[in-house]
Amino acid sequence: MPETSGDTVLNRYPFLRGGFVRVHAAILISVLAFGAHADESAGNIADAAYKAQLRASPYVTAESCAVLDDPKQANLMDGLLFFLAKACGRQGEFIGQVESVDAGFLPPYLEPNTDLNVSNPAGDTGTTRTQSETSIERNPVTGTLCAAYNDSFHGVTQNVGFSGYSRSTDGGNTWVDRGAVSADDSGDPSLVWRRQDGKFYYAALRNGGLALFRSDDDCQSFVLVSQFATNNDDKEIMAIDNEPTSPFYGRIYIVWTDFGSGSRIYSIFSSDAGATWSAQLAISPSGESNQGAWPTIAPNGDVYVTWLKWLPPNGYPTGNIEIPIYRSTNGGVSYSVLTPAMTNKVNPREAAATSSCGRPAIKGNVRLLPSPQIVFRNGYLHTVYAYDPDGVNTGDVIDVFYRRYNPATSTWDAEVRINDDATTTDQYQPTISVGSAGQVTVGYYSRQLDPNNLQIDYYSRTSFNNGASWSQPSVRLSDASSAIVLDSSLATCYHGDYDQQLQDDNGRAHYLWSDDRGSTPDVYTDRTLVGTNYLLVPVTSSVAVCSPANADYTLNVNQFLGFSEPVTLSASGNPANSTVTFGTNPVAPGGSSSVTITTAGVAAGSSVIDISGLSSPGAVVQTTALGLSVSTAAPVAPVLNTPANNATVVPVRPTFAWAAAPQGVNYVLEVDNEPSFAPPLTYTATVTGTSHVPNSDLPSNTTLYWRVRSDNVCGTGPDAAAFTFTTVPLPGDCPIGAVANNVYSTDFEGDNSAWTLGAGSVGSSNWAISTARPHGGTNAFLAQDLAAASDQRLISPAIALPTGQDPLALIFWNDQTLEKNGTTGCYDGAILEISTDGGANFTQVPGVSALTDPYDGPISGSFQNPLAGLSAWCGDPQAYLRSVIDLTAFAGQTVQFRFRVGSDSSVGRTPHGWYIDDVAVQSCQSSVSDVIFADGFDPVVVVP
Repeated sequence: MPETSGDTVLNRYPFLRGGFVRVHAAILISVLAFGAHADESAGNIADAAYKAQLRASPYVTAESCAVLDDPKQANLMDGLLFFLAKACGRQGEFIGQVESVDAGFLPPYLEPNTDLNVSNPAGDTGTTRTQSETSIERNPVTGTLCAAYNDSFHGVTQNVGFSGYSRSTDGGNTWVDRGAVSADDSGDPSLVWRRQDGKFYYAALRNGGLALFRSDDDCQSFVLVSQFATNNDDKEIMAIDNEPTSPFYGRIYIVWTDFGSGSRIYSIFSSDAGATWSAQLAISPSGESNQGAWPTIAPNGDVYVTWLKWLPPNGYPTGNIEIPIYRSTNGGVSYSVLTPAMTNKVNPREAAATSSCGRPAIKGNVRLLPSPQIVFRNGYLHTVYAYDPDGVNTGDVIDVFYRRYNPATSTWDAEVRINDDATTTDQYQPTISVGSAGQVTVGYYSRQLDPNNLQIDYYSRTSFNNGASWSQPSVRLSDASSAIVLDSSLATCYHGDYDQQLQDDNGRAHYLWSDDRGSTPDVYTDRTLVGTNYLLVPVTSSVAVCSPANADYTLNVNQFLGFSEPVTLSASGNPANSTVTFGTNPVAPGGSSSVTITTAGVAAGSSVIDISGLSSPGAVVQTTALGLSVSTAAPVAPVLNTPANNATVVPVRPTFAWAAAPQGVNYVLEVDNEPSFAPPLTYTATVTGTSHVPNSDLPSNTTLYWRVRSDNVCGTGPDAAAFTFTTVPLPGDCPIGAVANNVYSTDFEGDNSAWTLGAGSVGSSNWAISTARPHGGTNAFLAQDLAAASDQRLISPAIALPTGQDPLALIFWNDQTLEKNGTTGCYDGAILEISTDGGANFTQVPGVSALTDPYDGPISGSFQNPLAGLSAWCGDPQAYLRSVIDLTAFAGQTVQFRFRVGSDSSVGRTPHGWYIDDVAVQSCQSSVSDVIFADGFDPVVVVP
């Protein structure tokens, strides 16, 4: 194998030049060892680093990369660090250089409540599959819970963006992992629900800046709204003004750290759901070391922001820390400083771990960002944070604290230590939420069950009087202790820098955390009921009615600790012309009441009704929310837009679009090949929006008909008058007047012995039947994309091609997960070859013969791929597509096909690679026989 000198290593990895002295010695040795082939795994790491650099580098400038030269700024970064390290070719300095510490074994300890997976571990494969840094929100109208998190499986293994999300429609009893949010974000999620339009919004890092995404279908998918910052930005957190009486109702606020201007905290806002944004405003002074900003909004529209600040003279990373508080009283236009929540406390860090990680860290080599969180609720600003209470390398390294601020008196109450353990183990990374009746819940990681101070659990503690006292003990939520697992593909010592929690309207606190019990960090959740007196819990939180029918609910008044004061119920926020009555009022705790909302004269639309309870004589207040959707008539027929009537050359997956039907809730789309729409239909779907793209191909070269109808609780409206359209003729389709002749076909469901593994295959794997991703049925052939050099060959049986039946084509379906090289080439790739001499010789089918899905580009010659230099397919990933290969030039010959995958010496996509299924060879024959001469007599030609 070529290239053995240090100089050729520098030529091969140009990102090492100029910054050569910055690379840790171990990494340098590993790279040199790759050149000499003394350590193949080190070569794999170097190859992967270089490939990652090439993918990210188009989005950065020299000025962006120069930020990494400032150790203080670089070590303060979170998701931005991973992006810049890749883009600037400096992974060796910042990515995964420190391993986990073996924490031994602790037996599981089961709690009454079972932890649930929010992310789906079964869907994560490959070398990196970390989920961390969580956010959660709830739609009170539908009850849907939406959770967001970093997901390295999507970001590193799949290369489709770092942000994942999950959805629960049963109050958190079960979760569905919905996959990646976008194709190009860099994580650091922040999620909110906007009452003004009833939609979830998702902020994330994107291409070195920040972007906002929106869900129009209740957390089933997200679309990009806008990119609002592009200057080396990091760790953005979002808040939204959901108070209808606020002068800034509906405004979205985002705060973050801008490393393009030093580590300053910036703020921005949008009053039109992210379509346009205010000017970016620097809140913190210049010249400071800041990170981890967190916003919250008071009912009067005041915005509060806090963050972590390292104090002079030392600053970051050894200086003492402060939790500053800033407030805006004009909707984010300007901010003024308040008294800090905490100041001049010891920056928590364990000496050995800090030395290993190159930044403040705790035992086990877990980097630490003790940033605060704040919530404004019930007249108080509630704050949680963490610091070292007794000096560096003395006693406790880090504990969790709570403090509340009263804006009416501009005073802070006394600080409270939240973790109530009697150990000197670590408690860190707190989260906070506050219920309307004063339930303050704090979650945090704790190592108190491990005398070695390494294994983690998740704990919570609750105050039931707005944080005035904390008489209840901490509660262990996690069912099992777990050792920290550090992901070698992520930033050095990274295990997540923040989580979030939520209290819903049913008296439950939902906690999310990153849990390593499966030897990889996954997002787990658990819930607690937060009550010591009573809670208002709707049996059904949302009702849809047809006016003038009443909306009926049942409201349970749950009892805690024998609380017996009668509770008087009241309502607010109900729509105009409606009334709210209670079947039983007041209600004794432990009982229930019916809730009836009249809708006669109510305009169509959705509302959120706030229900309050007031006990007597203790005056304990609890609230909940009821969703109401009112319709006054069945919808009229929708107006169809596209495909337009009589349209031709329509794609086989067209975008069907129609105008919204007044009061339409659901829309039923029907597509068929006859105007009567007699069953079975060609395609049908029920959607909530006004457009739909089919999830499977419609027949090509075919005249089809389509219509839409809408429904709501009042009934189903009429069908729209049908439109007709003709789909595009695809390569391989027989022309009008001809029919397809199936020369050969297989779906790999039966005997596949005629398909053989070709001679000359090399590598640790070869083609085999797989059930993981069939196109149809249960089987497909798969060649895995290995993280090692391989040449995998699969040969078809001999197929005799007819003459005079053009066009003649090979048609097969293929799914690709093969390592790509930027946008124009491949590192690993797949090709198709053909033989006309019984398999003695094969030649590559040229790109011009691929009538669909042409080759993606040449295979790199830098990493020992056996197919180097050849044009190949390398979708990364590409879902199943119909590939059509023109065989007209081979008519009359007997051929064999060889499907071939080549992988290079590093970075694979196992367990996936190249799947092929439903292979066919098709010719075309005339569908009209020549009846004039059917008797066999030829015409007599008279020559004059």
